[in-house]
Amino acid sequence: MSDFGVILIDKPPNITSFDVVRKLRKITGIRKIGHSGTLDPFATGLLQLCIGKATRIVSKLSTENKIYVATCKLGIQTNTGDITGETIKEETPLGITQKGLKNIIPEILKITSQIPHKFSAVKVNGKRAYEMAREKKEVILPPRPIKILDFKIVKFENNELTYLAHVSKGTYIRVLSETIAEKLGTIGTTIKLKRIQIGDIPLTNAVELEQLNSTNWKEYLIPLTKVFASVTPVIIDNEQKQLFQNGGGIAISMDDEIEVIVLDKAKDCIGFGSIKEGFLKPKIVFI
Repeated sequence: MSDFGVILIDKPPNITSFDVVRKLRKITGIRKIGHSGTLDPFATGLLQLCIGKATRIVSKLSTENKIYVATCKLGIQTNTGDITGETIKEETPLGITQKGLKNIIPEILKITSQIPHKFSAVKVNGKRAYEMAREKKEVILPPRPIKILDFKIVKFENNELTYLAHVSKGTYIRVLSETIAEKLGTIGTTIKLKRIQIGDIPLTNAVELEQLNSTNWKEYLIPLTKVFASVTPVIIDNEQKQLFQNGGGIAISMDDEIEVIVLDKAKDCIGFGSIKEGFLKPKIVFI
């Protein structure tokens, strides 16, 4: 069985994404482990862990769209934008109706940019924004392009608004909650956050961290051929495999300009490449 691939973890609350990496290193005995798409400590849900050589495709996974279920508490504002922060303002939300909630949906779907929260991991002159914010230093972050692909109101009661958001890479749900509250004429902060899907992969495919141990973890290791099942596969022979792994181009009877997952005769993933003008050229190679 291969010792590289992706493990899907249902992250529990109150630990960091790196805590999950650290625990998996102990379980697997493999040092080379990375995750795609950090979840805040208070957040739960789907976390993709790349094991061994699969760490080379972390950036490919990070570009996927994501789906979250979040709960925003209206009438409260914290310095971090979530329940873990210090309350800096409180008020009583007034006049929020089901019709009003319905009316903001088209406005949310039109959002095309967002300024990351000052308590974020974005780097400013080589330093994390949250580090500067904790030191009470001024943090100025430029807006970033995002897309809200879908947005639904799930529930509203006791000034707690639960919503589902399907968003592009780089979207901060904490900032989205604050924006929603602003459009409702009040303030708000995220008190619950769960990531339920990354790309085409749902949370239901994940395993709880406590279920893993040194003897069973490989049972949950997903090969890259399944992770990237929607990517066009190209199978090459042993001679071509050696050429591909040495960085050489391979003539191939495909005219489409596409990215492909490259497999050997045993249908194991040996890398990713691009096809252009009838040639397969390597982009990522696993040796």
